[in-house]
Amino acid sequence: MADIRTEGLVKRFGSVVAVDHVDMHVRESSLTAILGPSGCGKTTLLRCIAGLAEPDAGRIFIGGRDVTHVPPHKRDLGFVFQRPAMFPHMTVYQNIAWALELRKWPKRAIRQRVEEMLHLVHMEGLENRTYRELSGGQAQRVVLARALAPEPKLLLLDEPLSQLDAKVRDELKLEIAEIHRRTGCTTLLVTHDQGEALTIADNVLLMHQGRIVQEGSPLELYQRPSTLFSAEFIGTNNLLPGVVIEAGPVALVQLDGMAARVSVQAGSLALSPGMPVWVCVRADDVDVIDEDDAPKYQNVLAATVDRALLTGGTVIVQASAGEAKLRIHAGGSRRFSLLGKEGTKILCGLGNITLLPRAPQEAPRGQAQVEPTSSGAG
Repeated sequence: MADIRTEGLVKRFGSVVAVDHVDMHVRESSLTAILGPSGCGKTTLLRCIAGLAEPDAGRIFIGGRDVTHVPPHKRDLGFVFQRPAMFPHMTVYQNIAWALELRKWPKRAIRQRVEEMLHLVHMEGLENRTYRELSGGQAQRVVLARALAPEPKLLLLDEPLSQLDAKVRDELKLEIAEIHRRTGCTTLLVTHDQGEALTIADNVLLMHQGRIVQEGSPLELYQRPSTLFSAEFIGTNNLLPGVVIEAGPVALVQLDGMAARVSVQAGSLALSPGMPVWVCVRADDVDVIDEDDAPKYQNVLAATVDRALLTGGTVIVQASAGEAKLRIHAGGSRRFSLLGKEGTKILCGLGNITLLPRAPQEAPRGQAQVEPTSSGAG
């Protein structure tokens, strides 16, 4: 196994900077996700690490060795692409054995290793099937097995589940996590799907416009976004504009357009009185409460229900709090009482608030609205 490190990595395509001076460190034996929207540069970064794209500047280290100009086949890694890239003229067995035969493994060792890989990806008994006899999920399992068979130091996954249907994606992402647990192979997963990254990764690198804008555990990124982009990209956040009234370890913030004030742990953010901020609170950290429960919460807002929809087991509420819109993912047995109650006054207890810096006239790029097709996922 090996770690991955980049220093000042740059990759351009004409005037477009796809990877913009990226410094990153992927720990040995970790499962790290590079998460970001389409076009943010995450696949280009992965291809540079794999040696499939030549960087314009910077260096790449694998296990402490500078591999910036080393060809892909000498970097000791396995690569899995978006589409299941089985060799269609070969059987499952032949696909997995292929990389071992190239490395001149003895036939007995090849057979033993192929059997181990078939067991690892739950494909026992299917070794004689060809690509046309497999489902998309089965084909991608074969490709995973082929990539892992030579015992590489690294496994690089470029959106390996994006071409599969939802049920198979859910199954296979958990299998990838289990395969990583059993092999300990340093794994770098590129995905635009936050559900994949937050579910199975040890560490997440959030990428935007060619740069890593936040790094941390899935829980850290979910609960403590450090930028407006992070807050808007991951989960469903309410972004309420406000102004700092009192600075300190616990800051007091006056919310724009309403009488309410909130007290929030400042964290590492340097605050001063009069500073504009975003009060960031997730939709699933807003509780609809009774007046008797209000003293249990440090911060409470009064709001009016604009719309409520049942999506799966969650009731999603769009409410107005002064001039701001508030999205609530209501749980608990009383959530159903919110359906059909447009215009009803409610009290909202706020938890896990984060403050983000705000330009004086800045508006969030898009407030989440209640839509009939919403899944209700946070």
